[in-house]
Amino acid sequence: MGRIKCEYNWQGTNRQVFYDGATFETLMAMFPVAFCEDFLGASGSGPFDGTVMWGVVDVGDATEAIVDDSANGQFLLHLHATSEAEDAVLYMSNNKTFDVGSGLIFECRLDMAVVPGTGVCAVFGMCGDHNLDKDSATEQAWFRLQASAVLLTESDDTTNNNDDTATGITLVAGTYNIFRIDFTDISDVKFFVDGVRVSASTTFDMSNLTAGEQQMQPYFSLDKASGTALGDLNIDYVKIWSDRS
Repeated sequence: MGRIKCEYNWQGTNRQVFYDGATFETLMAMFPVAFCEDFLGASGSGPFDGTVMWGVVDVGDATEAIVDDSANGQFLLHLHATSEAEDAVLYMSNNKTFDVGSGLIFECRLDMAVVPGTGVCAVFGMCGDHNLDKDSATEQAWFRLQASAVLLTESDDTTNNNDDTATGITLVAGTYNIFRIDFTDISDVKFFVDGVRVSASTTFDMSNLTAGEQQMQPYFSLDKASGTALGDLNIDYVKIWSDRS
């Protein structure tokens, strides 16, 4: 951990934010709406009974659970070697209570512990309703990996569609990174990895979203249509801040 730093106008938000100067993890953000999930506790207890806050999609032999005895709390999405269609999703059961039109900022720390194999897709970020076909999700902004460790960014506002945008980054299995999506300007959504902006030459314009479509949920997914390929997505934390709409 590095020296704690503070900015009074963080990322041009007019909000005070404390952050780790080495990792760029946001430690405290002075926003009216603040959400933090550190996945502390036992799998199956509290909100993880599937009825309160988080829900999962579980298809085939895929698994979704808190990692027992994990340092700092971790949640693992895992695809099995069984040759079949599998889907492992952590989301809020399509209860979309976060307004990306209110200057929302999404941040997570995760490790692509097993790189997506042939036919495996991994996405994480903010979206509307769950859709198994990620290219058919029409309200979303997320990071994506498609059958490799090459990191991509995407956004869609039902009209402006940016697919498979290069970041220039190849993730390393077993290494945690901090991913941020900044909706402060909905007409120019920005993506960051470990505090550095990526895909900066692309304008991710999501201003076509209606007020209802701006309501989204945090979303983490691993899926494959067939085959024996693997993938492990290990989530350390999820943080979301925004103004109050």
